[in-house]
Amino acid sequence: MTNRTACSIPCNLCGSESVEEISLRDREGRYLRTVICTECGLIWSDPRPSDERIEHFYAKRYRKEYKRITSPKKKHVYRHAKNALKRYGFFRDVLKEGDRLLDIGAGNGVFVYCLRRLGAEASGIEPDESHSRYAREELHVPVETGFSREIDRFGAFDIITLNHVLEHMIDPLAELRHIRALLKSGGFLVVDVPNAEDLRQDPKNRYHKAHLYAFNPGSLSALGEKAGFRVFRRETERHNGNISILFRKSAEPPAAPSDLSGNCARILGVIGAYTRLRHFASAIPYKKLLENAATALEEQAAVRRFNCDRDIIDAVLLSHRSKG
Repeated sequence: MTNRTACSIPCNLCGSESVEEISLRDREGRYLRTVICTECGLIWSDPRPSDERIEHFYAKRYRKEYKRITSPKKKHVYRHAKNALKRYGFFRDVLKEGDRLLDIGAGNGVFVYCLRRLGAEASGIEPDESHSRYAREELHVPVETGFSREIDRFGAFDIITLNHVLEHMIDPLAELRHIRALLKSGGFLVVDVPNAEDLRQDPKNRYHKAHLYAFNPGSLSALGEKAGFRVFRRETERHNGNISILFRKSAEPPAAPSDLSGNCARILGVIGAYTRLRHFASAIPYKKLLENAATALEEQAAVRRFNCDRDIIDAVLLSHRSKG
């Protein structure tokens, strides 16, 4: 059930203030008001804390609250190394040896470590103090502590990556425009985000305070276009619905975004039809339990013989190279 209502934050994509209320609770059952733009289908939390409080949360509390850790465990290092190679596979055909790559929201630095081993001049920036410190001190890779607005001093880049970061940003459109200015002519931006139309999770887990925005393929593509990019490649992950888009910096003025006149109705139709009853009546949650159990056993076996986290990543890279 949705309700036409007022908003305190205009739509970041189209500027409209015409919204519908789609949820009043987060995944923990606490109050969180989530709205959808009736003009373009962008979803966001409204109202929300001040910018200062949000930035303090990401610098000091996010990892502790959502991951229950301050530094990654060995299983996380292994998991992130495998994911780094998956991310790399999405854009490897446009990455040349020696290209300058910046990972925004670099987390523990495992992706930066992998890309440096694969020939890129990779670096990162991460607001969480403990994770960025881990990247520097344990993995010995250049990941600075800070927010994306602080990267101007780093120079120009061939590729910039945002892996499950854009949905956390206070002003995604402004961030993408800032990133565009930091890319070399013809440079690439890789964006991965959760999908607002994901049908593999319990519907009560759709919204939480750490995700300020939610996108579907249409709204994410349009946001990039409005910021001055062109969609070079777009994929939707079969297993979890996550969206990956490889944008290319356009030399032309920003194009008018794609027509999203039916996007709101599309999203409301998808999420409205996928109820908790339908979710638990399907095989999805039970299959996920089995998959997660199998993954946990694999991770435990894979890291058991290593004492050094770098050795875990190197083993994953070696296995990747041996498979061609």
